Amino acid sequence: LKSDGLDDDTIVFFYSDHGSGMPRHKRALLDSGMKVAMMIHIPQKWQHLVKTKMNSNNRRLINFADFAPTILQLLGLKIPDYMEGQPFLNTNKAAKKYIFGHRDRVDEAIDMARSVRSQRYLYIRNFMPHLGYNQKTAWADLGDIRHEFYAFNKEAFTPAQRHFTSATRPAEELYDCQNDPQNLHNLIDAATHNDILNTMRQALKQHVIDSKDLGFLPEAMCRQRSQGTTPYEMARQNYPVEKIYDAANKVGMHHEDTFLKLLNDKDSALRYWATVGLCSIKKLSEQALKALQKSLSDKDITVRIQAADALLHQSTNTTALKTLAQALKSENFAVVLHAARTIENLAQKAFTLKAAMLACDKRMKNIRPSGQSAVVVQPGKIDMAMFIGFSTNAFLTTLNK
Repeated sequence: LKSDGLDDDTIVFFYSDHGSGMPRHKRALLDSGMKVAMMIHIPQKWQHLVKTKMNSNNRRLINFADFAPTILQLLGLKIPDYMEGQPFLNTNKAAKKYIFGHRDRVDEAIDMARSVRSQRYLYIRNFMPHLGYNQKTAWADLGDIRHEFYAFNKEAFTPAQRHFTSATRPAEELYDCQNDPQNLHNLIDAATHNDILNTMRQALKQHVIDSKDLGFLPEAMCRQRSQGTTPYEMARQNYPVEKIYDAANKVGMHHEDTFLKLLNDKDSALRYWATVGLCSIKKLSEQALKALQKSLSDKDITVRIQAADALLHQSTNTTALKTLAQALKSENFAVVLHAARTIENLAQKAFTLKAAMLACDKRMKNIRPSGQSAVVVQPGKIDMAMFIGFSTNAFLTTLNK
């Protein structure tokens, strides 16, 4: 900028993306994965535009949605009403009370978590607590550090290491970021923090409702419901988000009876969260197993896949395996990915599906041949074929070891 003579006319924003590629950083809703560096240089010529003092720290809670309104305000332009962010450099508005975080599918790893961060506290709600932080994924597994974890003696792990490497997660996490900046001490059971916990729970629910958070619909179901329109429009016309959220919010917190009732709901999204809830329970009753067996005939394929997953975590089930094999043939690639990832996670429990996964892998390679760079994003089915291929290849490699 200086060599071009533009340094006195340019406001520079320097920032990173969501954390480093280290464990507990990128893709995690912990502070290490959500707090990022940001520095702003404002030439003297333009310092009159901001209320923040130079060479100082801005302690406001800021997220990327705030950048656009901040720039528009610096330019003296009107901020559209539809923008969710708020300016942070030249404003008399009170700072945000909360910042909200979201984790959904990452590459082939299907997941679902939300977070609320105040100035002091971080609340995380893991809606799939049967899945751990350190899920195997093809891209991350290219790095050596993940394999160090896999090879390490798990008995020697510290509690902090177990938190990341465990096969499961707590349904809820609450951290005092002032006294525990590394988020190592979960306060979820501390009676002294009940008021804070309940306040942040309610803040999350309200944000989900206000934003019409579509993450509570599995991808295949979202595609099906938004046919003929867009997911954005569908969410604003016919999306019972509060009812679906309440069902999802029972996962990891309620007994199987709650989910058995939900299995009979007319809304497929609630039936889906019922199967997720049953999947998160370590040992199911005969009644629950029979109900899941019935759900293998559900009219919604996403419910069928998740029911098969729940059953196969309990014991071998031929019908459940056939359900997953059939889903691999779908033309809806969100369905195929869901089935392939489920089979990958089942590993040896699903060894009889080797032929079905080989056929699926071949179909995906016909769409996106192996050898193409994973960092090149391609449209529609081409990118999805890559993610599905991650799962099919990982499963087949595991069987061949």
